[in-house]
Amino acid sequence: MRARNPLYVMAKPPPEVQAQIIALPRNDPGRGPELLHVTLISLYDLHAAPPEWLPATIAALDGFAAAPFPLRFDRIENRKAVTLRTRGSLAEARAFQKALADHLLHEKAPIMDGTTPEPHITINYRGDRLGSQTLNTLKLPPIGWTVDEIILTESIVGKTTHVEHGRWLLRGGVG
Repeated sequence: MRARNPLYVMAKPPPEVQAQIIALPRNDPGRGPELLHVTLISLYDLHAAPPEWLPATIAALDGFAAAPFPLRFDRIENRKAVTLRTRGSLAEARAFQKALADHLLHEKAPIMDGTTPEPHITINYRGDRLGSQTLNTLKLPPIGWTVDEIILTESIVGKTTHVEHGRWLLRGGVG
């Protein structure tokens, strides 16, 4: 059964990066820029979770420390959806995801799903069958930013809505 209210830790691009993404020819113009994000870890379905899980997750994130890390995307790919991806190294982002998952496990926070997908941004959930292309072929530079904040976000499936449950600045080393 599909989750009704999946809870994620995500990173959202700043407004100037959102503007670059919205301008891409394969972006779905029907979705607002506030919905653009990179899922860092999938946690659980908030709809089915016991009421104590959300406060426990927030408390665990309150104790998490990590340094900012770069994200950079240089390709548009059509898989099940149209996404921004990279062939470059995601080593820092993947190390961040591992540190976050390890911290949540150490703190005994609920992470029923606990998956850390390869960082990407979905720009069109319908797909367009146009295959893959580099941003360079579109005469565009790579799109990226330094992630300096993570957001605990509930997605309301079928409503194209995100509900924010907390934000944490990334300032220090992984702790």
